Amino acid sequence: MASIATPTEPRASAVHGTDPSLIAKYSTQGPRYTSYPTALEFSEQFTVADYEQHLNTARNDAAPLSLYVHVPFCRWLCYYCGCNKVVTKKSGAGREYLDHIAIEIALLSERIGNTRQVSQLHFGGGTPTYLDDAELTELIHLLASHFNLGDGKEREYSIEIDPRTVTPDRLALLRGLGFNRLSFGI
Repeated sequence: MASIATPTEPRASAVHGTDPSLIAKYSTQGPRYTSYPTALEFSEQFTVADYEQHLNTARNDAAPLSLYVHVPFCRWLCYYCGCNKVVTKKSGAGREYLDHIAIEIALLSERIGNTRQVSQLHFGGGTPTYLDDAELTELIHLLASHFNLGDGKEREYSIEIDPRTVTPDRLALLRGLGFNRLSFGI
C-alpha cells in the first residue's frame, strides 16, 4: 500500500521495520565532519616544552589511553571531505607510511610507557582501508607491541572505511584485528 507524506509527517520508510519518527528525528543537517583535536585547537603558543610536559604527565597517568592513527591516503577524492589527505593510487605509499609511523610509535611508547590500557583506538584519515590487509595487520601488531591494547568488551576500536572497497572478507579481517566500530561518509 502506497502512502503520501505531507510536509509535517515523516515519510514512510522503504526499509521494513524502520520507525518513520526516528528517521524524521535525525533528518537534519549535522556538523561538518572534522577531526579531534580540531584545527582551531592548534596554536603557535603550544611549544615543544608544553608537548614534553604532556608526555611526562601521560607517562604517570593510570587512566585508560586513547590512540588515534591518521592514515592520510585515499584512492579517490570524496567531495565532502575536509581532512588532511593524499589522493593517490601510487603503489608503495602505504609501505613508506608504515616505515615512518613505526618510528613514531616506538618514540611515543618509549616516552609514555606501555602500562596504560588502550581503551579507545581510532584509525582515521584519509581512508585507512587504503592500506592492504597485510599493512593493516602490521599496523595493529606495531601498536600491540608498543602499547597495551585492551581486549575487553568495553573497548572502542573504530576505523574509517571506504565502502566501495571493503568486502565481506575485509570486514572479517577488521573484526579479527579487534575493530568493533566502522565509520564511513555518505
